Amino acid sequence: MAEERDAGAPGAGAREAVDPDPVAGPVAAPGGALPAYDAVMATRNRPEAVALSLPLLRGQTVPPKRVVIVDASDDPAPVAALVAGANAGPGPEVMLLRAAASSSAQRNRGLEALEAAGGAAEVVLFPDDDSLLYPDAMAEILAVYARDPGIAAVCAAEARVPPPGVDLGAAYVAPPPGRLRRTAQRLRQRVTEAAAGANPFLAIGRRLGGQHPPPGWLGERGTVAVPYMTGFRMSFRRAALARGGAVPDGFDETLTRYAWFEDIEASFAAMAHGPVLGAERALIYHHRFPGRRGDGFPVGLWSVLNRAYVAMRHVRANPALFPRPGREAWRLRLYLAGRAAAYRLMARDDWSRARARGAAAGLRHVGPLLAPETPEEGLSARYRGLMGRLAPEAGPPRLPEG
Repeated sequence: MAEERDAGAPGAGAREAVDPDPVAGPVAAPGGALPAYDAVMATRNRPEAVALSLPLLRGQTVPPKRVVIVDASDDPAPVAALVAGANAGPGPEVMLLRAAASSSAQRNRGLEALEAAGGAAEVVLFPDDDSLLYPDAMAEILAVYARDPGIAAVCAAEARVPPPGVDLGAAYVAPPPGRLRRTAQRLRQRVTEAAAGANPFLAIGRRLGGQHPPPGWLGERGTVAVPYMTGFRMSFRRAALARGGAVPDGFDETLTRYAWFEDIEASFAAMAHGPVLGAERALIYHHRFPGRRGDGFPVGLWSVLNRAYVAMRHVRANPALFPRPGREAWRLRLYLAGRAAAYRLMARDDWSRARARGAAAGLRHVGPLLAPETPEEGLSARYRGLMGRLAPEAGPPRLPEG
């Protein structure tokens, strides 16, 4: 997941979250009938989030064929009860799996379960457990796929407000930020805005996306090209999750635990198959769970090493588009140094100070991932070696008990 928003990160396209359009009109599919889709949702220790998101997913105006929830919770009972309750009523089947705690691995186990149950649908949605879909979000996404069988992936736009009729009054609520946190947020915003032009993911995604001529209908109903997708609102054509290189099909399990930027990595991989687009009329509200994910030190490491791994993997995999990988690595190192410096400036508590130390450690050890002599197939081993030495507690994932 792209847990922290990169500077210049796309909304649906290149803009921020949008308010719902009350006059959008019915969804049309000029290219033909809407394709079928399945949904795979990874979760861990957040049954209250699943309780909000699952009914909205199953209640879409175009419902999924099946929903797979892949649970890595310490206590499996709450999510199991939610799934049993859902299957007791009308609506699409909900399958429940237990898996090790890793966004990439959980999503892949869900895909495997769909294939074992008769094959995944043409399109697969991968919502987060806190993704609250507007009623016609998937109808809008599927209408984009229906326009052209060559479309590889489509993401929704982030709504500013919850879907109609959703009452968050009793749901988990993030506490309002204090004065120091507000100051740090403003500082971070200035730093990230200044760095927007240097964001390696934007530059790489635009170059990869440039392989495909834009569809002639681009712009209709708010359809835009995007340089990558963020995890809580991404969908893929099943065929676009197939790979022919150093990484197996699906999501890259080199990135363990919260797997920062595995969504961006999968977006880049899908661009080998066709355009990746945003549907700005497809709205999803991200009801972010309060609190931080993981200890500060590995989070700082991920912010550096995961970025380097994802960026250089696709630079090395596409020599025709990136004929000077050393230059790309130099630009990336400058960007990573800026991120590490921003973390130092924003360190105001024990967690953020640990994150700054992790980013500094990552910057000191990132060289093997950037080295010109490192081939694409050697990046996974080098990344795993670095993480195993610097933060062994961050991986590999273990299957939970129960």
